[in-house]
Amino acid sequence: MLTMSDCYIALDIGAGRGVKIGLFSPQKEILAESLFPIHQYAEKFEQFVADLSDTIDKAVRSSGRNPLAIGISAPGILSSTGAFQLFQNCPQYNGHNLKISLSQALNLPTEIENDANTGALAEWSVLKMELLYWVFGGGWGGAWISREGKILHPSHDWDGVDSSLHPTNEPGYSIGLAKWQLKSFFNQVNASFELFESNLEDEELPSTLLTGPLGNPDTLRAELILSGPGRCRLFRAVVGNDDFYTQFLDIHEFKEMTDPSVAGQHISKLSRMRVESAINTDRLYGKILAEASRILLKRAESDGLSPGSPICLGGKPSYALPYFGPSAQRLLGKMGFMYYLRPSVIDERGSNANMIGALVLAERALEGISSTL
Repeated sequence: MLTMSDCYIALDIGAGRGVKIGLFSPQKEILAESLFPIHQYAEKFEQFVADLSDTIDKAVRSSGRNPLAIGISAPGILSSTGAFQLFQNCPQYNGHNLKISLSQALNLPTEIENDANTGALAEWSVLKMELLYWVFGGGWGGAWISREGKILHPSHDWDGVDSSLHPTNEPGYSIGLAKWQLKSFFNQVNASFELFESNLEDEELPSTLLTGPLGNPDTLRAELILSGPGRCRLFRAVVGNDDFYTQFLDIHEFKEMTDPSVAGQHISKLSRMRVESAINTDRLYGKILAEASRILLKRAESDGLSPGSPICLGGKPSYALPYFGPSAQRLLGKMGFMYYLRPSVIDERGSNANMIGALVLAERALEGISSTL
């Protein structure tokens, strides 16, 4: 039986600031937060685990609580046993199993999942219904959660073949958008798809990103457009050589227009001010999102997705939903898909979706131990 002196440990492993550590009460209230900073990530995995375990142990002892279980939200693709399979920002940890290592180091039941999946579990923990979760950031990730809270079609044990990825779990990477159709969309807002492609080449992206899934040269991966950087790419292509928009930005905002982490808020500012280039950017984003959604939903429905399930959007770029959402929603309706794009419930509450999802994993880790007794 759980008591007021117990706590769950939730970890959000990031490649930006570091590992966020949260202690939660059995009533799911946050008790304490701390950070294991990224500059302390050791090169050797064993040392990383030892240092992280020590930080967690100190946080728990400071709280005076009794730890029950650990849940971990992690970037990249994992194996079915919980090992890092594709951790892009920390490749030195690939092949190592943090779930097992932390469980042994702290003697606690532990579960780990991809961060898009944990974000989806956080949404499910509130809505308690079947849903799709899409998170936009540097790319476009997602998850399909059953009514019972099961992650469907996770990309565990990926064999490296694009066709092995289910679009509901890795939509940005697995969905290919036909270039001929993209050209048509660009033409509808008087923008140049050729300029967009030229700008992509100037970015010197990995060759695997410059062609669609399975290396198809006639398509582009959806995440090149449907992401934070993608919205900035669209804006540059829509604007072209026209600098009219600059008179609506101050000098600091103008300098930040090349940084996807902050440029999105300035594009949204221009949309609010009804600047044509920004409005056309978001119309274009919405059209392309609708087409990518059509591909995803058609496949998901054939695999049993319940029509009308909510689609919850998370990540910073999703805050621009009021600008690109109407055109996407309208086009989805015309295609016959009655799905409602809505902001993340967790984001609306001001909570960290990855952390809440990790809490769900910690609860399940404890339940897994209890069910074997």
